[in-house]
Amino acid sequence: MSFDMFVELTRNNLVESRHYGAAAVCNQRGELLHSWGDVNQIIFPRSALKPMLAIAMIESEASDHYQLSDREITMSCASHQGETAHTEVLERWLQRLGLNEQHLACGCAWPEDGKAARVLAANGQSSSRIHHNCSGKHLGFLTTAMHIKAPLNNYCDLQHPVQRLGLKAVSEMVDFDFSSANIGVDGCGFPAPSMPLVSLAIGAARLGDSSCFPAKRSSAIMTINQAIVNNPLYMAGSDTLVTDLNRVTRGAVLAKTGAEGVFIAWLPGQGLGIALKIADGSARARSVALMAILLHLKILDKAEQDALRCYSAPSLVNSQGVQVGEIRAASSWL
Repeated sequence: MSFDMFVELTRNNLVESRHYGAAAVCNQRGELLHSWGDVNQIIFPRSALKPMLAIAMIESEASDHYQLSDREITMSCASHQGETAHTEVLERWLQRLGLNEQHLACGCAWPEDGKAARVLAANGQSSSRIHHNCSGKHLGFLTTAMHIKAPLNNYCDLQHPVQRLGLKAVSEMVDFDFSSANIGVDGCGFPAPSMPLVSLAIGAARLGDSSCFPAKRSSAIMTINQAIVNNPLYMAGSDTLVTDLNRVTRGAVLAKTGAEGVFIAWLPGQGLGIALKIADGSARARSVALMAILLHLKILDKAEQDALRCYSAPSLVNSQGVQVGEIRAASSWL
């Protein structure tokens, strides 16, 4: 297992910290186009798999049966920030299904959006399941379970029908057999399959170009992509690279984070997928690394680069609001 130096943090122009990582760029045929570090190492993609897991909800026709909106489909793929816009969609979705928050197995969490968390606390409210960043995924799986008439109380179990459907779709997307894979448990209680980093990049590429699949799968992927393109805010939240990439590129570049320093990106219609893993699991490094790769591949035009510059080299600011350094792509990389 090997990693390249991806990102460095500076203070007064001296490098203070370094983050190492690995990344792969593939096309939808499974060809490796670019790589840094060991792309065959086994990783846990975590929430980066959500758009692929959502395929089962579309293919099972659960989304059609319950007439899910584009926002609801997007939130089934999202790691949302718990902003009011997010929770309003999820609450209406729950009510329409005749469910309540206790049906969500993800556990309670405070909103990841600081403003939303402070408003909750100021109103004397506490953490809740609806604010968990994975609650949309959970609600998507509950929707599928209701449609196929599967039990609702154990939908997180690996052997549950909806989990088998989801993992089958992911396996076909990434060209990796999970029958002998290390499958852990995610932070929200879902199964967390592991796979080579390069396989994750292949899956991302096939989110961008689904022409290698039969019509039903291709249509499901296009439905998911169009929903995400139409709803940037609902894929992540305010001031996030996932949302702003979609908004600034007008859907030409879509992306999804995974816990512990994972990021994927895909280009709808172009069949190009990127997957990266930061070795120490740093969230602060993964956005800088993804931006560096997008710039290296010349995917963003000048206006898009300018609009997203805050993610390429975010400022390090002290408690007095003074910039004292930056987080940037390592000078020895790319």
